[in-house]
Amino acid sequence: MPAAVVVEVYAPQPSTQELSVLLAACSRAAAPHECIDAEVKSSEPPLGVAIVRRDGDRARIELGLRSVVSAQWSTRDLVFQPGDDELERYRAIGFAIGTLVARESEPPAPPPAEEPPAAKPAPPLAPPPLAKAPDRPTFASAAPRRAAWIDAVGSVGLGLVPGPPRAGGSVRAALELVPQGAFGVVEGGYAERYGDPSLRVRWLSGALGIGHPLAPHLRSLGVDVRLLFVVERLSFDAVAGGSSEGATRWKPGVTAAIDGHWDFAPPVGLVVSAATFIDPEHTVVHVGGDQAGETPALGLSGFVGIRLKLR
Repeated sequence: MPAAVVVEVYAPQPSTQELSVLLAACSRAAAPHECIDAEVKSSEPPLGVAIVRRDGDRARIELGLRSVVSAQWSTRDLVFQPGDDELERYRAIGFAIGTLVARESEPPAPPPAEEPPAAKPAPPLAPPPLAKAPDRPTFASAAPRRAAWIDAVGSVGLGLVPGPPRAGGSVRAALELVPQGAFGVVEGGYAERYGDPSLRVRWLSGALGIGHPLAPHLRSLGVDVRLLFVVERLSFDAVAGGSSEGATRWKPGVTAAIDGHWDFAPPVGLVVSAATFIDPEHTVVHVGGDQAGETPALGLSGFVGIRLKLR
C-alpha cells in the first residue's frame, strides 16, 4: 500500500483552505502516494517528510524520503510574482512537493546485463560478498522559529471616577521565548481624558511582562493572556477662573490582559484586547478644595487595532 508523505508548513502557517489546496495538488502529483497534514495521525509509518518555509514571495521545500538510501534531503526553491493569487501559490507548492516525491521515490532502473563473447565460455561466477544493509535514514521535524510581532492599537477605558472615559493608543512588541509557547512583551501607551475642559488628565505608561497562548495550534485565530508590571505617569492640569495649576505623579501597578487575534491577511491581522490595571494606591484629585474624582482601584480598558507578524 502506498505510504503517505507528511507536509509541515512554517512561517506563516496557511489557512485551512490554502492547506487543503496544497495537499490536494501534492497528492495528485505524487500519486499513488498521498500527502497529509502533520497533525493527521497515521497508523503506518510515513514515506517521508516535506517541510515548507515561506518568506514573502519565496518558498523553500525540503523533502526527505525513507525509501532513499542516502540520508540527504532534496530541496527546491520557488519564486512567485508579487501579484500572484495566494491559493495558486499554495497549489504550485503542492505540485512541486508531489513532483519531488514522484521523482525521488521512483526505483532506479537496473543496469543492462552484459553477454559473454560467443567464442569463449563464461567463467564461473563467484558468489557475491554479503553486503551490509544501508542504515535507514532518520527524520526529525525542523524546529519552528520563534515568532515575533508588533501591535498598534487604539484604546478606551475608565479615567477618573466619576467622570468621562479616557481614550488613547498603545504600541506593544512581543517575542516568543518558546515556539508556540510563553512570550515576552514590552508596551508603551498614552491616554487622555476628554469631555471636561476644567480638568485635563493624561496617562503615559510603560510596561514589561510575559504572556502565553491559550490555543497555540489554531491556524489563523488565537487567544493570548498577558501579565505586565506597569509604571504610569499621571498628569493633571486644572483650569479655574482664568488660571491653571498642574501636578504630576508616578505610580506602579500591574496589568492583566487577554488578547484575541485573527490573521486575516498574513502577516497582517486584527487584534482585540481587554485589560485591567490593578492600582495598589489610587489617586484622589482635588480642585479648589473640592474632590474632582479619583483613579479606580481596578481600571478597565478595551483595545482594537492591527497586528504585524515579523516572522
